[in-house]
Amino acid sequence: MMVSADHHPDGGSFERLMREAEQAAKGDEDLKQRLLTERVVREFVKRLVQEQEAAVNYEISVLGFHVPERNRTKPPPHAADDHHDHHQEKKRRFEQIINKKSSSSSIVTQEPKKQQRQKMRRKITNRTRAAAAAQVIEVVPEMPERFKNEIEEMGGSKVVLVIQKKLMMCDTTERHNRFSIPIGKIKNDFLEAEEKERLIDRGEAIEDVKLIQPCVSTVNVRLKKWDMDNSYTLNLTRTWYKEAVCNTANQLEIGSRMQLYAFRLEHNNNELCFALVNLDLVNN
Repeated sequence: MMVSADHHPDGGSFERLMREAEQAAKGDEDLKQRLLTERVVREFVKRLVQEQEAAVNYEISVLGFHVPERNRTKPPPHAADDHHDHHQEKKRRFEQIINKKSSSSSIVTQEPKKQQRQKMRRKITNRTRAAAAAQVIEVVPEMPERFKNEIEEMGGSKVVLVIQKKLMMCDTTERHNRFSIPIGKIKNDFLEAEEKERLIDRGEAIEDVKLIQPCVSTVNVRLKKWDMDNSYTLNLTRTWYKEAVCNTANQLEIGSRMQLYAFRLEHNNNELCFALVNLDLVNN
């Protein structure tokens, strides 16, 4: 039998029972839930007993169906005795359930606790979830030395981490031919004002951008904006699949953990360049 805590026979409210349980429990959450459950069940039993005692005309039978007015007859004497014995037996069973200390052994006491947990979960707001997610700290490994040396040999400077992500299927297929840079995951601003106007506002691609691959060889790619529903993403395209994905030395596979860095060649009009690190290769 499922006990509903929302129906209080004395006209009271579930909130009042909750407050009384909290006061009696004095901060003990398990005790509060047990006291609240017992109060709800006791009120339910009390109401059930009162209704059965008042049902002298047998409008509600033992099986719970309604007896029409025209078909009502007085029960024989032995039927009244059987009904009284059944009523007493049901009352004893409810009392045994209430007096059990272990909630795990009672279905009646388990159900209200389950309902309370569900209500508590529903009260968790999106703001709370966002705050909890913000507490998760992403580990950002430092750029490997061989990439630092390569950038230094190229005369690069102003190195910033653009994104850290795992490769998805669309990052590794010939049909898509692109390494995606979702704007929501960009960690540092790496574009200059003129580049933003050209790339973001006018939608013009930046051609022949040097990319240091995970195998530390350099290829040229295209940086392009792709419009999406109510948003956009940046992508490294053109030779991405042929030069980077197909190069087995890079080991670019679905799920590979990647870092994309941006840096500048000040001696060449502050030219934008990238370095792509496969963290799985670094740790091997």
